[in-house]
Amino acid sequence: MGRLEGKVALITAAGRGHGEAIARRFAKEGAAVAICDIIPVAVLEETVGEQIRAEGAQVLCFQTDVSQEEPVKQMVQQTLDQFGTIDILANVVGIAGPTKDVWDMSLTEWQETLAVNLDSVFLGCKYVLPEMIRKQYGRVINFSSGTGKQPLSHRAPYAASKMAVIGFTRTLAADVGRYNITVNAICPGGHEERSLELARGRADYLGEPFDEEAFRSRFRATPEKSVIAGRWCADEGYTQKGAGPEDAAAIALFLASDEAGNMTGQDINSGGGVMW
Repeated sequence: MGRLEGKVALITAAGRGHGEAIARRFAKEGAAVAICDIIPVAVLEETVGEQIRAEGAQVLCFQTDVSQEEPVKQMVQQTLDQFGTIDILANVVGIAGPTKDVWDMSLTEWQETLAVNLDSVFLGCKYVLPEMIRKQYGRVINFSSGTGKQPLSHRAPYAASKMAVIGFTRTLAADVGRYNITVNAICPGGHEERSLELARGRADYLGEPFDEEAFRSRFRATPEKSVIAGRWCADEGYTQKGAGPEDAAAIALFLASDEAGNMTGQDINSGGGVMW
């Protein structure tokens, strides 16, 4: 029997990257999963949805803009109608936002980044928590970033939103612990497409050339001196060993399981390079 047998999980941003890895891992461990992304629902069905079903699990797919209240409310209600409950909420969705200095960006760019990265977490919790409180059980897993703990130049809205996710997580954990609900955050390593997006945006803003193929080659490389915590030994010739969606999914599975029943209010790094 899987570690999540009989559980129901709602996972955002499941079309690729961390959200997809979590959806697949949860389904393999016995959970029925409701998944959403901004991409057309037919595309989500044909990729992630069909593969989860092929492995024998139940899945419900949505196209949802999780920065908007009414679509989130409807998605949660339809999940409850289909599966009867929600035991686990994974707020994974996030965007890179603009790569600009504050004085060059618009209020719209700032607000859009916070809406997607922070409002979505609030909205998911707002509409799922009443069911968790009713049943006196729940697991909430929010996604922050290593940038939630340190600066990232030219990326003020992204950094602000990810730091805020950690503050929200800690406060919510204190508020709902009385209902046997845990709330934790994961600060994951990158995945290739998101890292590419960030690197290209920085090059564009600084007016520097960008070689996508060379970037992808470096991202996928596993040189002999690539090690855990390599960033701290760069002066000795070491490089940081990559950590991607599967690493984050493994931590998410633990946090969603009964084994983590007393762990709450934590922000856990899965990237191997942040030590606080």
